[in-house]
Amino acid sequence: MDHVKRNVTAMTARLTAHLPWICAQEWVVDFAEEIGGLVYAVQKITMTAPKKQPLRGMTCPSCENLTLVRHYPSDWAAECALCLSVKLDQRAYDQLVTNQERGMESVNPSRADDG
Repeated sequence: MDHVKRNVTAMTARLTAHLPWICAQEWVVDFAEEIGGLVYAVQKITMTAPKKQPLRGMTCPSCENLTLVRHYPSDWAAECALCLSVKLDQRAYDQLVTNQERGMESVNPSRADDG
């Protein structure tokens, strides 16, 4: 097992070191799709596919649809089910929640001063 871990770590380090060059290649889309397919296959075999939780009431900052979800486990706080490029870390997600709450307050101001 140590042999596999050492080789995977070495390969990951090599790919990461050459990431700018890799992203500039014509074949990068095919490479990304192949890696995605492998991840999907491994998740199905090992029954470790992430579980989706819809984030109700939150609109995607790109398409403005109610399509934000959270996957468990995932490195992202939120992702859009339609916009593949929208992936929010916890800080960006918290800011989006704050901004959308402010937007709702401006549409439906509190009537705390009405006695």
